[in-house]
Amino acid sequence: MTWRERRALIGASLLMTTLPLVAIVLGACDRHADIRDERDASFAPPPEVDAGEIAELDSGLESDAFPPCGDREPGGCEGPVDFPCAFTSWVEATAKSCQTSTGCKTNGWLEVRMGSAGCVVAIGMDQPNPEVVACLVEAFGSASCPCTEEEASFFFGNGNDGTCP
Repeated sequence: MTWRERRALIGASLLMTTLPLVAIVLGACDRHADIRDERDASFAPPPEVDAGEIAELDSGLESDAFPPCGDREPGGCEGPVDFPCAFTSWVEATAKSCQTSTGCKTNGWLEVRMGSAGCVVAIGMDQPNPEVVACLVEAFGSASCPCTEEEASFFFGNGNDGTCP
C-alpha cells in the first residue's frame, strides 16, 4: 500500500468516526417542552363544582400596612426558567399551609387575583374564616411575583371541622 493510499484510508476512517460524534453533540443540545394539558387515563370526568359568586374581601392588601409592590421580596411563586410565573401553584401551597396552620376548619372557595405589577391585589372567599384570611393576607401581602395579571382558585372542601388529616 502506498503512502497516498494509507493517507486516504486514515482520512476516511477519521471522517467516519468524527461525523457520528458531531451528530451526537449537536443532537444533545436540543430542548423539548411538553406543555400540552393532556387528559389523564381515567374514564370519569372530574366533578363539577360551581363556586358561584365569590365576594372580594376587604383584605387591606393595597394599604400602607405592606411595602409597595416593587419593594417586596420575591415569593414562592417563581417557577422554572421557561415558565417563571408559578402563581397557581403558589396560591395552592399557601392556601394548604394556612388551612393546616389554622386547624383545618375553613370550607368553600378561595379566589386570588394578581395585579399587573406582580403583587396580589384581591382575595375573595365564599365562606371566609378570619384566621385563614389573616394568614393569606400576611403571605400574599409581603411577596411579589414575576407574573402579570392572573387569577387562581382553590377549593378548601366542605365539612372541614377542625381536624387535620
